[in-house]
Amino acid sequence: MLILSSSATFIHFVRIYRAPKSVVAAIALAVLSLCFSTSTHACEFKNVHFKTNFEAGKIDQCKQLSENQFELLSKPENRPINPSPWYAFKVVNKSTENQQISIIIKGEKAKPRYLPKMSIDGKQWQALPFDIIDNAIHINVQLQQQDFYIAGQEVIDNAFYAQWSQTLAKESGFKLQALGMSTEGRGIDALVHSTPENKEWLLIVGRQHPPEITGALALISFVQELATQQQLNTDFLSRFNVMIIPNLNPDGVANGNWRHNTKGADLNRDWGKFTQVETQQVQAWLNKTLVEQQRLVFALDFHSTQQDIFYTMPSDYAVAAPTFSEDWLKQLKEATVSSFTVRPSPGTSPGRGVFKQFLADEYNIHSITYEMGDNTNRELITHVAQTAAQTLMRKMLSVEPEQFIYKPSPSDLD
Repeated sequence: MLILSSSATFIHFVRIYRAPKSVVAAIALAVLSLCFSTSTHACEFKNVHFKTNFEAGKIDQCKQLSENQFELLSKPENRPINPSPWYAFKVVNKSTENQQISIIIKGEKAKPRYLPKMSIDGKQWQALPFDIIDNAIHINVQLQQQDFYIAGQEVIDNAFYAQWSQTLAKESGFKLQALGMSTEGRGIDALVHSTPENKEWLLIVGRQHPPEITGALALISFVQELATQQQLNTDFLSRFNVMIIPNLNPDGVANGNWRHNTKGADLNRDWGKFTQVETQQVQAWLNKTLVEQQRLVFALDFHSTQQDIFYTMPSDYAVAAPTFSEDWLKQLKEATVSSFTVRPSPGTSPGRGVFKQFLADEYNIHSITYEMGDNTNRELITHVAQTAAQTLMRKMLSVEPEQFIYKPSPSDLD
């Protein structure tokens, strides 16, 4: 069997054997297929396959640089986009022997954001040693006979949300409610706890941006604490209704998108505009629910960024109660471990379609963009989220109902 191991060998073959053009083209295509792969679900080489045939799987192009070195490229779903290259793939050893390979992970026109992690079962993850060279992640891995996953963060897919929501609904007073369908026909579900006597609503949303996993982890711990069977929770749910949408962008999650939904839109730039079916589902719920005396009083939107930070509306903005967010975050600071820094960041973003700004302008309420750092310790994320739920319930219970109703000052009416 003739093996063409390099371009020089290929050229030598053509010259010596004077092969017909059709044969030359066929051999050239075969050679290229050994070195490059742009398969939708797999990058397949002789001794190793990189597979993405699972939800959140993401690699757009692969290249074999040498016998044991491979370059994997992640491309954004569209541009312009926040440069947060996501990657997730399964490594399959196709050799009968163990081998060591080098993997270079690149984001197209973007610096790395997410640090590589490895998992055998897709549930338990551990950090991988890496180097950053020329804006690319370089890792060395030992391939044995067991497949494993590599991803920028833990993979939390749509199947997880479905199972988690069902379990929480069975074990608590929350009910699972179908909010609507995504563009690609995936369900957008909500967890709701309400009674007809309650008039005040807490709204929680998450996963507007698919790769922001630490925000998702925080939401999960926060909601589980909110649903715990304790006296504080009973008192809270006896007064407040709660609406939780843990996964607003299921298409982006499934497709491994860097930031957007399947139509290439940033959902956290669509509030008030409502051009996307995902935000339209929430708008429809708000319009249907907030009638007569029903009113929204507070909201949280869970995300991830480079550091832990809480984006708030300024206390002097047209929201009620004026210092609610400021006061709550002070209580959170006092209740969490000293190694965690509570960073409030008051600000406005009029006209940009941001969730918290829309709610402030439309309903005159406080809301917070709750951001966890990409690399924040996972146990710390859980601790802060549980403490945040406890302190928020206490803070909301301490506020009289009329204090959550915005009353314009005479100067506001001028």
